[in-house]
Order: sequence, then structure tokens, then C-alpha cells
Amino acid sequence: MGATALHKAAENNCKEIVEFLISHGANINEKDDNGKSILYYAARGQSKETAELLISHGANINEKDMREKTALHYAKRENNKETAEVLISHGANINEKGNCRLF
Repeated sequence: MGATALHKAAENNCKEIVEFLISHGANINEKDDNGKSILYYAARGQSKETAELLISHGANINEKDMREKTALHYAKRENNKETAEVLISHGANINEKGNCRLF
């Protein structure tokens, strides 16, 4: 499955839509075809508020994609300090290693 409506809403920081989708049964730990979680999309899209919402609903903070990267790796890559701080404050593993030399 490609990116879902929840992936796209998280990426674009559409917090109200994310809340609506979750309240209607959307899976907050759903992955796209590349293994990227909804929390990854929030980190990539610099969606701090949406990341907080996903975490409050039980999103797996340390979930890895197919390249062994977590949402924190992508927040760092996108220079998204605010979302990185949210992830770390909720227990993201700052020592997690991925399998890519680029970051």
C-alpha cells in the first residue's frame, strides 16, 4: 500500500484531519510501500503538533523503515529541531543506527 490519507495529513500538519482519521479507526502505525510510518511523514513534513498527537495515540516512536531509519533520523535530516525534540522527549532512541551512510 502506498501512502494513506493519514500519512499525507500528518506530512502536511493537518492535525484536525489526523484526529478525525484516528477517531474513525485509521491505523497510526501503518507503513507505506517503503516501510515509512506516519510518524516519519510528520517528521519529514516538520509537523511537530501532529507528531505529538500521533505519539499520544501510541505511535511507535522507534519504528524503522526499510533502510533501518526512524522518524528521528528523518527529523534530523530535514533539520526539524522542534519535532526532533518532541521525539526525544517521548523516548526516541538517540543512539539508533541505520544502514545508510548518508545520515
